[in-house]
Amino acid sequence: MIVAISRFRPAPEDADRLVARFQERARRVDAHEGFLGLEVLRSFERSPELLLVTRWRDREAMRAYFQSEDFRRAKEASAEQEGATFAIYEVVGT
Repeated sequence: MIVAISRFRPAPEDADRLVARFQERARRVDAHEGFLGLEVLRSFERSPELLLVTRWRDREAMRAYFQSEDFRRAKEASAEQEGATFAIYEVVGT
């Protein structure tokens, strides 16, 4: 299994709006082959950090999504998240 994590820290006044946007997301990614799930995590800090965690069956499924029109739209919608970091991990134990 592959886990992809985007990490960013929005301005405090934008955090609630971004969380609401994730909660109301279009869910296009859900239909992609090999997609296993998505969680949005928020830290308890005054200026919260947000993590967008997606899980994939394998790298090929994740790559196929990254090449899709759905991903392009999602990326455009999240362009305001300056300073975001992105990392991909392989699950090697549970």
